[in-house]
Amino acid sequence: MSKLKCKCGHIIFDQTDNLTNKGYVLPDTKFDDIFSGTIEKIDDLSEATKTNKRIEWIKTNFNVPPYPIDLKDSSMIHDLLSDKIIDSMKTIYECAHCGRIAIQLGHTENFKFFNPDSDDTKGILNGNDF
Repeated sequence: MSKLKCKCGHIIFDQTDNLTNKGYVLPDTKFDDIFSGTIEKIDDLSEATKTNKRIEWIKTNFNVPPYPIDLKDSSMIHDLLSDKIIDSMKTIYECAHCGRIAIQLGHTENFKFFNPDSDDTKGILNGNDF
């Protein structure tokens, strides 16, 4: 998504990284699936490494090529977690003008807007306490 029109008419832009008005929601129902499945794959990677089947494990779990086969285990674990988390998350945005929160519906370009109870919550996604 490159831009989203808020209910107040303000345009929310998403054309760079590290935005202070963007965040993610991870539903509790997805949390255990993400980590239990990833832990199994990490165990399998460890076993494959011990039994000289690491390259086969990489080919089974990633698209080789273009995925490189010479990465550190930590990089592959990062990729496993990132993929699972990204698939489970919803994007949220805060309107800088009115403070509304827009929450992504599924993996679509559609959003549901929610009004804050007060004005003192503006900047809630900027990573700082308010």
